[in-house]
Amino acid sequence: MAPPSAAIEAPPSAASPAAARPGHADFELAKLVALVAMAADHYGKIVDPQVYDATHVFGRLAFPLFAAIIGARLALDDGLGRRYPRSLLPWAMVSQPIYVACGRDWLDANILFTLALGVVATIALRDLSTRSRPAAAVALAAVFAASAFVDYGPPGVAMIPAVAFAVARLGARGLWLAGIAGLAANGVWAMPPFEAADLAALAAAPLLAVSVVARCRLPRLPAAVYYGFYPGHLLALHLWALSLG
Repeated sequence: MAPPSAAIEAPPSAASPAAARPGHADFELAKLVALVAMAADHYGKIVDPQVYDATHVFGRLAFPLFAAIIGARLALDDGLGRRYPRSLLPWAMVSQPIYVACGRDWLDANILFTLALGVVATIALRDLSTRSRPAAAVALAAVFAASAFVDYGPPGVAMIPAVAFAVARLGARGLWLAGIAGLAANGVWAMPPFEAADLAALAAAPLLAVSVVARCRLPRLPAAVYYGFYPGHLLALHLWALSLG
């Protein structure tokens, strides 16, 4: 019987340098781009609708980057599967009232819930090959049911385990899945499905590849900075919009 982490941590072939695993520090550039893209998108939605068409295109890059980075990091460190939800869920609950104040519905859970469900799905899929199979099956059923109520829906949740398993088996080459999976997350669950701006997700793959291959390493900021940025920037933009009447 395979050990619990085998499904995610199966090493890629060492025969090709392209299969080498990325390091955690390789994603800092992509994380910063994702934050800027998200903030730009929300600026157009909340503060200045006149620039929304432009900011929305850039903003559609944000979720594919966030989901791909989390999926890749789960492939690199199995322990993150237990730690991520402990950070994501509290920040998601803090963010939800602000998210609703910005115009969303209480039953439309914010992106941090989406990312948390994706992490749970990744670990549950891994555990299907272990003695924890019954519990894993229950967890997957719960994730599937809850995914209908989160931002980006089931395709967004599914992107995280898809990238995690791709990176576990293909190393850095698995990051190329981020473009197609991100496009699906952006458009499949949207109404109407797919718009031109959704194609921006395809840029996630080459951006991640450049970040990893070129070793674009930047100083790693504390995790609280990334988690706190989400509710913080939404609140700031909401107050800005209120000040403009």
